[in-house]
Parts: sequence; structure tokens; C-alpha cells
Amino acid sequence: MKKIYFLLFTICSLTLSFGQNELSNGSFETWTGTSSTDVPNSWHGDRSSISLSGVLQSTEAQDGSSSVSLNVTGTSHKRFTNEAITATNEEYKLSYYYKGNGDLRNAYNDGAYSNYTSYTSVNTTTWTLMEYTFTPDAGNLEVIFSVRNTSGDGVLIDNVVLVPTATLSTQNFEEKATFSMYPNPTSNGFVNIKTSNNAATQVAVYDILGKQVINTTLNGERLNVSKLNAGVYAVRLSQGNTVTTKKLVVK
Repeated sequence: MKKIYFLLFTICSLTLSFGQNELSNGSFETWTGTSSTDVPNSWHGDRSSISLSGVLQSTEAQDGSSSVSLNVTGTSHKRFTNEAITATNEEYKLSYYYKGNGDLRNAYNDGAYSNYTSYTSVNTTTWTLMEYTFTPDAGNLEVIFSVRNTSGDGVLIDNVVLVPTATLSTQNFEEKATFSMYPNPTSNGFVNIKTSNNAATQVAVYDILGKQVINTTLNGERLNVSKLNAGVYAVRLSQGNTVTTKKLVVK
């Protein structure tokens, strides 16, 4: 029974930081289709203009085991959007991580296209946090990722979260923005745990039976997991009053 309670606690903790996300499949873990027509579930909405061949599944993930790679090599931008959700007339915050090569900007469509943000010139191999705040009209809403001039593996996007700022749990959002853990899954004996303030992080790792297998204070970014068997683990990260739990897959 204790083991069952631990698993339920772990699942709830992992779900908590995503609990208010208005977007489905924001970590691009589930896909439908075959070959060049693969598409992430709940994405490539009606306002998308990027071809399906330019939307690829990547195993380079900031969260989970996959991300979306957007490929538009030309100078004319193409849009990638979620399937429409129903929004209210209030302020929302969009957050996500990106890396790769190309130009990236955001907008939204609530029946009409909003103004676009300025382009970010993406040229990095490190997952980087982006935040975008906006207030749509009530009704159908698609958030827009506009890309152009991509090269290599394109612009990779992962861990997309959309929340109404008025109802946002500050603690949960800070947890989401503060900690990132990669590569995940890992097969090279380590994971990087990055925080926005670069302070020491207390790390506790538990196996599926609830046994603590690592308990350490991390002053850098690299956590040695070479002694862990292949499997799924819960990683509890804490800095002061900020605590979050993430799932780690060791291959």
C-alpha cells in the first residue's frame, strides 16, 4: 500500500506543475500519422501554414522524450499553431523552451491575427526559456509560432505552457520556470539540472518503489546518475521554498 501511495504522490506532483496548462500535449509526447505526415496531437491548428513535412518529431527534449522541430528554410515565415481552445477575455502567459537555428516569433489568433513579437534569432544548442503575455478576445484561440530561415535541425520547441495569469498559482509557475533537466531520457550517466538563479539545488531521487537512491546538494549543473539502473525515477528539486518534482527516464 505504501508503494501505491508513493506512486500516486509522484504522479500528482508531476501533474501539478502542468495542472493549469490550457494547451494539450505541450511537451509533444504524442504524435499521429506516418512518415512525413506525422503531427503532434492537438497541434497544427487551422491557422497553421507550415507544411506537415516541416513539422518533425525530435528526440532532443527539454521535458519528456520528444520535442517538435519546425523547418522553414525560406525567408517567408510560416505559422505553427495549436488546435483552437476556448479562451476568455483575460491576460494569458505563454512559456516554452527553444533551441536550434532560425528566426522565431509569437502571436495569436482570436478570430483575427494579433501583432507579432519581434523575431528572436535562434542559434543555440541550449534550451532557452521564452515568455509571451497577451490578452485575447473571448472565443477560439490559437497561439502562433512563426518561423523562417531555419537550418540544420530547424527550430526546436518543447514544454509549451499557456495559463491565465489571474488564476495562475505563482509557486507552480515559478517551479516550471526555475528548473530544467536534460537530457531526459538519459543514457550517458548524467543529467544537467539548470536553474534560473544558479543557486545550489537540493536533489533527491526516488525509484518506483519509493526508495531514495540519490540525496545530494548540487552546486553545479551536472548530476551523476551512472549508478542508477534503467528505469523511471522521481526527482525532487528544491531551492528554499520552491520545490518541484520531475520524472527522469534512465536508459
